[in-house]
Amino acid sequence: MDKEQKLLWEKVPMAERILAGLVDIIITLLISLFPKIGWLFGLIYLLGKDSFSFLNGQSFGKKLFHLRVITLPHYASMSGLPEKSVIRGLVLLIPILNIIDFIHLIKYKVRIADRWSETRVIKNQDWETTGN
Repeated sequence: MDKEQKLLWEKVPMAERILAGLVDIIITLLISLFPKIGWLFGLIYLLGKDSFSFLNGQSFGKKLFHLRVITLPHYASMSGLPEKSVIRGLVLLIPILNIIDFIHLIKYKVRIADRWSETRVIKNQDWETTGN
């Protein structure tokens, strides 16, 4: 496969994905610090962050690094698709899956959660040029 045929999700630098994920985890932790119901809002953010319409289908971390989660096979935005976002987020809540998911990401450039939810992370400008 030459560079022209490279899949859109293979172009995303690993460091950007990891840093965007860390930003989202920090935001989740900060939200969770609010008394009494903070944990609930933190959980809602963690599970739904890539499907919130008011964020245009991007989490704050992904916005910061100009990344986006798309659904396959249509390359559509995740905005308004909470079920796919929840699948992606649930993997983060199960400790042993975190390790397996991270190893899978490093090895194949795709998280296990992406495979299960039929999504991929791409650069935002690549999504914009596909006409979606």
